Amino acid sequence: MSTTPLTHDQWLRILRAEGVRVEEYPGWRTRERDAATGKVFGPVRMFLNHHTAGRNAKDVVAKNGVPGLPAPLAHVYLARSGVATMCSAGRANHAGPMAMNAYASFRDENSTHPAPARSSGTVDGNDVSYGLEAENLGDGKDVYPRAQYDAWVRINAAVCRHHGWTAESVGCHKETSVEGKVDPRGPVEGYGSRGRFDFTPAQFRADVDERLEHGPDWNPEQEKEEDPMAGMSKRDIFDAVWTTDALAAPKDAADIKTNPTWQPQSILRDVQTRVRAMQATEAAQTAAIARLASLVGSGVDTDAVVAAVREEIRDAVVKVTVDVTGTPSS
Repeated sequence: MSTTPLTHDQWLRILRAEGVRVEEYPGWRTRERDAATGKVFGPVRMFLNHHTAGRNAKDVVAKNGVPGLPAPLAHVYLARSGVATMCSAGRANHAGPMAMNAYASFRDENSTHPAPARSSGTVDGNDVSYGLEAENLGDGKDVYPRAQYDAWVRINAAVCRHHGWTAESVGCHKETSVEGKVDPRGPVEGYGSRGRFDFTPAQFRADVDERLEHGPDWNPEQEKEEDPMAGMSKRDIFDAVWTTDALAAPKDAADIKTNPTWQPQSILRDVQTRVRAMQATEAAQTAAIARLASLVGSGVDTDAVVAAVREEIRDAVVKVTVDVTGTPSS
């Protein structure tokens, strides 16, 4: 198990191998707190995760810091987009004092992690841990996008993979702080096949552990919708589609009150009947007009002309009705 801090180039190599989109903040290779504090970073024994409690905090984390706490404030800044920005490879002001009992549980990779107790003593967490700041308002309502959470898991897994650590070396600020820190917290949009859930350290470690069971090029299974036609034969599908009473019956149907829904095949048959009737009517009208035209000027009276037209139309409609109301061919 390695405890030597990652070099700048190693950071870039392992994160990119894990599928993380990485950017380098200007000056990150020379920005650290080793010289200013007189303390050398390492040996490093765990990865500590935080939320920023604000938006667009990259400059604050990487270069500007906050009053009383100079930058860098983490080694990695993780945007909502899932892009990781490298801020430092040396000592960073992110962890503060850790409760010894909590720190020891991560250092020793115990399966359980006790609540931090100041009475157990403290250790300077900036000396012994990597830090990541994930962009989030930290109000317990702001959602971590799927891409951000996926990259978050990858980053922690990449570091564990490099050092030969298990996921039990992965902690959250609220699990080690003696100052009442609450980060990270908030809902997650989803991960792999999982939908929305609340961030918890235990679930996060489980996701890192799952990733460590695979190679760095592994991708979690994406959510799949269940195929409603799985296992059905063509006949089953045909019957389900065409012989199910699910469509509203025509408003002028004779049995609308007792049979308000029809099968799709009945709807098509009704449409076919209506279309043929329209075609027949049109043909009858055409024939009637032709007959009428042949009689014009022949001395036939008006009643005879009207009777002739009605006869042509009646004959055509009767023929159509006989044709389309019989048993359909299969």
